[in-house]
Amino acid sequence: MQIRTFESTDGVGVKSIISGVMNKEFASEEKAYLYGDLDDIPNAYGKLREQFLVAGESDDVAGCVGIKEDNDTTALLRRLFVHPSHRGRDVGSMLVDTAIDFCKMNHYKRVVFRATSKMSAAIKLLVEKKGFKEDERYVFDGVEIVMLSYRVH
Repeated sequence: MQIRTFESTDGVGVKSIISGVMNKEFASEEKAYLYGDLDDIPNAYGKLREQFLVAGESDDVAGCVGIKEDNDTTALLRRLFVHPSHRGRDVGSMLVDTAIDFCKMNHYKRVVFRATSKMSAAIKLLVEKKGFKEDERYVFDGVEIVMLSYRVH
């Protein structure tokens, strides 16, 4: 499994994973997520301190994660998704490790991730294995959102 920077040929695979997982596993929470960034990933994640990563083998997209600059010291971890057929193989862990390394290299001090409370696998990975802390829970459009953060060392 290779973690690499998004390429234009990955667009269909990335959208397929995200929409498939959202439709099948989190349909009631989908209204809390807008998809505009997925229409033009190179521009949406194209600033100097931003990146969109893909996990895959050759042309197969197994997972993805995006890093967006929130401000000078904080990065947003977004779009952390792993295709169901690739779960349990540390794909999510590799994506998060690579994203955190990117944040370190770009001198962020904090990384923030927001998920719905039903996204238990992502929350468990980040809190139990990667050292993220739960900061807040709030309701947005009827969906409970969990905000996690990580202090970059």
